[in-house]
Parts: sequence; structure tokens; C-alpha cells
Amino acid sequence: MIKMVCAIAVAGFMVSGCSSQKSTTPEEAQYQRVLAAAHTCADEVREKTIPLVANGAPTRTRWTTADYVTKDATGKEHRRSVEYRTSTILDNGSEGSAWKKCMQDDDALVPELTFTR
Repeated sequence: MIKMVCAIAVAGFMVSGCSSQKSTTPEEAQYQRVLAAAHTCADEVREKTIPLVANGAPTRTRWTTADYVTKDATGKEHRRSVEYRTSTILDNGSEGSAWKKCMQDDDALVPELTFTR
């Protein structure tokens, strides 16, 4: 009898745990994908810059954020941030081009991203 009660209780917890998970909207999934790619690309720019600087190449780097801007059905603007990194030695005169190229290669350089100085 006690085993039966325990089995029912465990099954109830499992069902309630599974049903309480939020479903991800397509918009949120898109943001999460861009967020992950931005982090990976920022790390890539950093990792490619480190050995160049270690070998004496001069560079300026900047680690900041880019805005991910969307509008809801009422037209209200929502801003969220993703990582953004620049490196003058990799960017060849166009700020952030190494990061943007990486994002483009990952199909994550989306119109929702805005860059401020």
C-alpha cells in the first residue's frame, strides 16, 4: 500500500513538473539563438586577438553590447542586449567587422541588432 502511494506521488510530481514548463515563443527562441551566437563570436574575436597581441601586434579592443530591438503588437519597443566585441587588428578599419562576419556566418546578424557608439 505504501509503495502504491509513493508511486502515485512520484508520478504526480513528474506530471506537474513537465506541465509547468513554459513554452518558448518563436521570438524568444530567435533572441536566444542570436544571444548564443553573439557570445560565441565575442569569444572568437577575443581568442583570435590574444596571440596577435602576444606577438607584439598593437590593437585596441572593446567589449560591449549591441541592442536587440523588437516591437510588440502594440508598437512598444523592447530592448535586450547581446555581447559585442571589437578588435582593431581584426576589424581592418571597419569597427566590429570581425564580430559581424562571425555573426553573419552563423546566420545571426539579424535586423533586430542595433549598434551604438
